Amino acid sequence: MLANIEGMNAEFIHMELEQVERLKRLNQIAIRQMQTLTTRVDAARLPTGKEEKP
Repeated sequence: MLANIEGMNAEFIHMELEQVERLKRLNQIAIRQMQTLTTRVDAARLPTGKEEKP
């Protein structure tokens, strides 16, 4: 998710958006992405790194 936000920020800079506008848009995008990640049923099945190793 962070890489996505960084990439979008770079694109917004390229589009010459003002910092305030970039921050507003990036914040909205980050909120949507976090909501999607935390509400998806499939997310519960993603590895956490804490699984037992065989």
